[in-house]
Amino acid sequence: GSTGKPKGVLGTHRASLNRFHWMWTQYPFAADEVCAQKTTLNFVDAVWEIFGPLLQGVRLVLVPETTVKDPQPFLDLLAQHRVSRLVLVPSLLRVLLESEPNLQARLPHLRHWICSGEALSLDLVHRFQQALPESRLLNLYGSSEVAADATCYELAPQAERVLIGRPIANMRVYLLDQQRRLVPVGVPGELYLGGEGVARGYHQRPDLTEAVFLEDPLTPDSGLRFFKTGDLARWM
Repeated sequence: GSTGKPKGVLGTHRASLNRFHWMWTQYPFAADEVCAQKTTLNFVDAVWEIFGPLLQGVRLVLVPETTVKDPQPFLDLLAQHRVSRLVLVPSLLRVLLESEPNLQARLPHLRHWICSGEALSLDLVHRFQQALPESRLLNLYGSSEVAADATCYELAPQAERVLIGRPIANMRVYLLDQQRRLVPVGVPGELYLGGEGVARGYHQRPDLTEAVFLEDPLTPDSGLRFFKTGDLARWM
């Protein structure tokens, strides 16, 4: 996510469905896949974990909170139900890698690992690729204000850096200076997010909504809105 802003966000079904459709199209489910729901319901990733698979007729395993907090029972559950894709924060990924010396053999069906919510470090990526050479690792960036995810990057083998990638379907990314002008390639700028995933604002907080949900800075008469993340980035 981006910054420590309040998360009482007013969104739309359309924004969530845009994120679902992107994942279904870019990383479609196979007929025999199994997903796991383990994220607390007050965190935005739970929306994808529940409805992403169910709306596609894919089996979903509900993981008790106590199981997620104990690596060995959690790994046992993932193996028992042949879970094939998992959404998790990098810190949980690190715990699982440290808890099982042969993770590929224990979880042979888990081929899609989707990280978000925290910065993903390069050393953790290398540990993942050594332990799970047959699996895919995605790094997603976003926040509640943009229906959870706005950009995606799939880590290639022997990755040399961890990027947040490119906008997902129907999302836009601008990097702007303090005068809200586009910055050149390689120059740091503030990250603005636009497109179908942008929420309508904060619930009963018009002051905060006005501060960070802005008119499209490059086409101010279009009626489009952008979210001002407060994060810095640069185009590679």
